[in-house]
Amino acid sequence: MIVAFALLMAGWSLIAGSQPKQYGRVFHGGHLSGPLRKAIRGVGVALLLAALAVMARSDSAAFAVLSWVCLLSVSAMLVALILAWLPRWVSARRPQADSVTGRRQRT
Repeated sequence: MIVAFALLMAGWSLIAGSQPKQYGRVFHGGHLSGPLRKAIRGVGVALLLAALAVMARSDSAAFAVLSWVCLLSVSAMLVALILAWLPRWVSARRPQADSVTGRRQRT
């Protein structure tokens, strides 16, 4: 189940990262070409389906699909929250400049 969750997180991250707005936020204004965007989305979808295959090998078919849908929802929400808070995490880790000397403070 942990492997399936990791695959789902990676899949949703690739799908979300292939969106122009999210790609620009994460990579500071970078652009993806059309074929590369489609390839990244395809790999993301393949990872989501691979997670279903992993779940199907470990449990019965009905429970595997139920577990997969639950993990699919949780992982999608986590990826969305991570992308929403990513700019704040990055800016929080940057060293702040001292107001008197103008130099960056070491943490």
